[in-house]
Amino acid sequence: MTFTSAEPVAAEALDRAAGLMRERVKAAKLTDVEVTVEERRQITVAGPAESQESLKALGAPAELAFRPVLDQTPTEDKGRCRADVDASPSQPLTACGEQQDVLSTYELGPVAVPGTDVSDAAADVDAARGGGWFVTLEFTSAGAKKFADVTGRLARQTSPQNQFAIVLDGVVVSAPAVSSAITGGAAEISGDFTPQEAEELAANLDTGALPVRLRVSSVTTLPAGVG
Repeated sequence: MTFTSAEPVAAEALDRAAGLMRERVKAAKLTDVEVTVEERRQITVAGPAESQESLKALGAPAELAFRPVLDQTPTEDKGRCRADVDASPSQPLTACGEQQDVLSTYELGPVAVPGTDVSDAAADVDAARGGGWFVTLEFTSAGAKKFADVTGRLARQTSPQNQFAIVLDGVVVSAPAVSSAITGGAAEISGDFTPQEAEELAANLDTGALPVRLRVSSVTTLPAGVG
């Protein structure tokens, strides 16, 4: 599978992206996968054919942000829900997300806690909730303070303005309501995750966002067991 940058970038940025993708391979526990930079203009990821979706996930931007919800409106038109991946952190954002099988359009405030304030991410399973998979997040000390401050403010609001949207690559993946300040320095992303999806998301968030935006331009696979 070959990834190319959506826009011209320096060779150093492409090398950095490839390095992060190799870290994601290890974190997601993928085997027989090789990441190389070719001709200083594209990244090739080779691996078993059955791992194609996992290989594609290696190139996800993984830009994470926490934004307060200003308004939420149910919508039935999925075609109108497009991620605004280039929105400035300091500006409001309109984004879509599906929670409990209900698709909504969210009006969001500026970023309150950026993804760079996440120090660790891990996939976990909750036997008490039917064995559902989720991703846990731990914040830096600065991120924990921001998270506690903003959740404390939101807890005093009425619905939907007491919600905190977790936005990944321009899409609302979760928008939980808060009833009090969350001071533990941790959060979680819940959803209808398979074990593989949870592991891949945790790996991408743990290694950080890619410095370039990539797109798949071709596919290269190897027979299983080749490495």
